[in-house]
Amino acid sequence: MRIPRIYHPEPIQQLGALALSEDAAGHVGRVLRMKPEQQVLLFDGSGHEFPAVITEVTKKAVHVDLTEKIERDIESPLNLHLGQVVSRGDKMEFTIQKSVELGVNTITPIISERCGVKLDQKRFDKKLAQWQKIIIAACEQCGRNTVPEIRPIMSLEDWCAEEYQA
Repeated sequence: MRIPRIYHPEPIQQLGALALSEDAAGHVGRVLRMKPEQQVLLFDGSGHEFPAVITEVTKKAVHVDLTEKIERDIESPLNLHLGQVVSRGDKMEFTIQKSVELGVNTITPIISERCGVKLDQKRFDKKLAQWQKIIIAACEQCGRNTVPEIRPIMSLEDWCAEEYQA
């Protein structure tokens, strides 16, 4: 059986006992229905992986025991920044997922004159949070140990006027 990769949002400082985040605990406990003594592989975005064994599963929490810290750098040496005009429906989510799987480091959602999506700031903030979850899920799926950055939404003109950083 494949060992599930799970993202832990806070930096992991030491080996030993650790409680998974609420999202991760829900995924491991309710979706995957994992039990104590099963293995998971955690990553925190630092480029390291942490093999762990589940020690306790309750309705709202999952506790694991981290057994080691493995440095595994599989990132591309290229610094890829995608500027993507916000698209309708689930096309934007699909684009974000595939770009993360292909190695993009930074994603900037863009609004242009001909963009068909018109949302207020509150709904854009919700979209950013949703896109961040898609990025994390894509990292879990493809094996990346660093989580790409999703920047705030900006206009095409502002994005083109930015200074290029290599």
